[in-house]
Amino acid sequence: MPKPPICYRLLPVLLLSGLCPASLGGVSPRSGYLLPRVQQQSGQPATAADSTEPNPTADQKLSLSDQVVQDVLEPLRNGVSVQDVSQIMSVFDKQAMPGYSSLQQQLKAFFGLYSEVNFHYQILQAIADKEHASATAEIEMDSMPYEVTRIPERRSVQMRFQLKLTAKGWKVVGFTPADFFDPAFDRAESR
Repeated sequence: MPKPPICYRLLPVLLLSGLCPASLGGVSPRSGYLLPRVQQQSGQPATAADSTEPNPTADQKLSLSDQVVQDVLEPLRNGVSVQDVSQIMSVFDKQAMPGYSSLQQQLKAFFGLYSEVNFHYQILQAIADKEHASATAEIEMDSMPYEVTRIPERRSVQMRFQLKLTAKGWKVVGFTPADFFDPAFDRAESR
């Protein structure tokens, strides 16, 4: 099978970087990523007029949703996709988050069962109050087990993050459902 043209291989990067108007939300036609839906801090969806604004430059402040994507969700997605527990744990505040070491153990156990994991998100809402914030995102995770006798698994939840602003950006201090990465996670119990 021939390689797709470079424009198709770069499409997911362009969409996630916000260089295309399609990054206003929805599923990228080539990558399957759930893209962040731009919302104002009031929780109201962005209007079509918002898409005509130029991308923020280094001098302009990123919106809270963009900061959460940059500081939390993208590093989390990348870490889960390559199964790098250290990268995943870097988005969490070790001192402020109860259950930090338990989460680390859950991730190690989870990655011991699955050879391939695809993590997708769509941010629904992000609200800040000074140095604290909360964000809600639709999360989907598809996992392919090492054992051929087990069926692939899909986890899909609406996850709520509690965030704290640190010198290194926003860090997660809590999230629900807290057992999402546990190998024994039960969808029915999380709803």
